[in-house]
Amino acid sequence: MITLPWLIAISTLWFLVLALLKSRLSWKFCAACVAISSTWIALLILRFVGIPVDPLFIGIFMGESIVGLYYLLEKRLSEKWQIFRWPYLITATSAIYFIVGAPRYAINAVALLFIIWIVFGIVYAMRNSPSFKKVSERLIACCKDW
Repeated sequence: MITLPWLIAISTLWFLVLALLKSRLSWKFCAACVAISSTWIALLILRFVGIPVDPLFIGIFMGESIVGLYYLLEKRLSEKWQIFRWPYLITATSAIYFIVGAPRYAINAVALLFIIWIVFGIVYAMRNSPSFKKVSERLIACCKDW
């Protein structure tokens, strides 16, 4: 069984190897992001081949990848696309649940996610109209004004 101390030690060593490689290579990548992503992928593979892995470990590391990608998208995408922050986060979280947990209520959850994306898509499409401008501005400012 993979334990928390083992996971901490191995993922930290892997991070240090990646940080060292990054300093010696011309590739641009985030050593922490690659370490986290490759760790949960490895844990998922280990679990798939029958090695006991606590799905909580996989879910936590996957959640870290969600947040890392969230920050990357926030930096790289135009502000107008930031309306879709919530749909991205809730969809990615649901995907982790379906991958790691039991896909109970999958049809209901997917239908609800679809509705959320449609509603936010309408707000995005109508963001310059007077009736939707304030809503879209508030959605974009959700993470700025606190």
